[in-house]
Amino acid sequence: MIDIENLTYRIGSRILFEDATLHLPSDGKIGVVGPNGCGKTTLFRIILGQENIDGGEIFIKSKARLVCVKQEIENDEIPLLNFIIGADKELIRLRTILEDKQISDENLANAYDAYAAIDGYSAEARASSILDGLGFKQDDLSKKLKEFSGGWQVRASLAAALFAPSDCLLLDEPSNHLDLETAMWLENFLEKTNKMIIMVSHERQFLNSICNYIVGIFDRELHLFRGNYDTYMDTRRKQNVALVRNIEAQQKKREHIQSFIDRFGAKATKAKQAQSRIKMLEKMEVPEMPNEEYKVTLSFPKPHPQVDRKLIVLENVAVGYGDKTVLGDVEFCVNVSDRIALLGANGNGKSTLAKLLANRLAPLSGNISYARNLKVSYFSQQQADELNVESLPVETLRRLARSFSETQARSHLARFGITQSRSETLIKNLSGGEKSRVLLAINSLFNPHAMILDEPTNHLDIETREALIDAINKYQGAVILITHDFFTLTKTCDKLFIIDGGKCIPFNGSLDFYREMLLSKRSNQNPSVDNSSKNEAPKRPDSDSKPKKRLSLLEKDINILETEKKALEEKLSNFQDVEVYKLYTKCCDELVKLENQWLELSS
Repeated sequence: MIDIENLTYRIGSRILFEDATLHLPSDGKIGVVGPNGCGKTTLFRIILGQENIDGGEIFIKSKARLVCVKQEIENDEIPLLNFIIGADKELIRLRTILEDKQISDENLANAYDAYAAIDGYSAEARASSILDGLGFKQDDLSKKLKEFSGGWQVRASLAAALFAPSDCLLLDEPSNHLDLETAMWLENFLEKTNKMIIMVSHERQFLNSICNYIVGIFDRELHLFRGNYDTYMDTRRKQNVALVRNIEAQQKKREHIQSFIDRFGAKATKAKQAQSRIKMLEKMEVPEMPNEEYKVTLSFPKPHPQVDRKLIVLENVAVGYGDKTVLGDVEFCVNVSDRIALLGANGNGKSTLAKLLANRLAPLSGNISYARNLKVSYFSQQQADELNVESLPVETLRRLARSFSETQARSHLARFGITQSRSETLIKNLSGGEKSRVLLAINSLFNPHAMILDEPTNHLDIETREALIDAINKYQGAVILITHDFFTLTKTCDKLFIIDGGKCIPFNGSLDFYREMLLSKRSNQNPSVDNSSKNEAPKRPDSDSKPKKRLSLLEKDINILETEKKALEEKLSNFQDVEVYKLYTKCCDELVKLENQWLELSS
């Protein structure tokens, strides 16, 4: 569907792409990866015709429908649901025709047929399903776009792109501005969507679950790899190892030839052979060693002095703002070396609890006790607004830690991948990821015993996120983490709390089970239908298919349900939750059905 031939693109004197060629498969779900600044977003703009290229050609299949998330909303007076429906131009055109009272019977019949063919009758239901998945409430559907904040307007634009009929969907960091729960829904939606997707993402979970191809941008070229992100990384490592071995083997061959020339070049009897080897040496190309992989290192300092094992204890605490209680009856304990994840949709109170634990917010009632000499750091993306963008990172650190020398400040910044040159760059000229690293450096200045991190992965690329995971795991203090990056959570946290309905509830299942439970709950409430593609998703074989294959599929489903049932039983033993009980009952009923099918088929 999309072919790129000999693409060359420059920004000033800098060459971003040089003679780059790429043929994208029309059935691909393609992740675009590479270091910050390599040209991922620029490639999107080139494909969409928003950038003038310096050389080469871009071929896009005739009449192919390319859809991306619009950066600006042209009319914010439109109600939310109307805005989403309006993304389907053909739907709107046909509705206009059907409302025309002067239309002939033949044209009216044709319009009805076309309307049914594009599934126009379910448009509102499909749009509502997408909006529900992205976190909008039923009451939001009739609200005008101007009534939503900037972050929610971005979600609305994403919903419009998902609803619009397309052959290729281009998504640049689609999980930004989403919470974990919504990001899970989006991942599941894209995984099931039967259309070409080209996606820039720094979330490993997204790239692994959704993508069957990866485009790596390096050496000013575009390289296509089959498989997900993990497969891509494994292939790159193997390629680099093989290349290094070939270079070493060729270097030994060159040294051997040069040794012969040096030894026999002056002898008349060997002159002919020596000249022949000189020509051979001249013809041999000198291969380049692979570029050093882009790496980032982060490290948090060891907490000191020692404190009691129980760092923070909350007993029957209520917290909120003014007369409004956000969370009540909170029982919570933070121990040394805890790795705690706070789960729950945006607006449920995760950040409120984080501020309470960081002593940035006073409780409305209840008791909080802190360990003696306890130091707690609090990372929030809003802190970026408090930075003096006209100052240097090294100056900012020295202003906060007056005992630091310039060398100590630079050394501390280096812990977070801020090199000497970047430490002497105005903060306003740093990238979003670099600003986040400066904030992490600030928050660990005084060797805290506990770090509260509220969305620390925003603006960080994959390499920096993995460095953050490593730093968290090596840190000897406690960590309370809020993030929409599922991979980061799975690699760092072992204690989970759900913030929902004004409560903070311990969750004893795994993150994978939480994900399945959440998707199942949303599916029951508002099943998602994706009819924007003519191609239907492959269906499982019916009962009249080959019995052995059907039995194998049934056994797999039974095993999954038995695992879910066990996890639900563990959860029910700790606290009563109506929704969990409903899921448990449904799971048991479904298990009985599948077991009966298995018995019937096996006999």
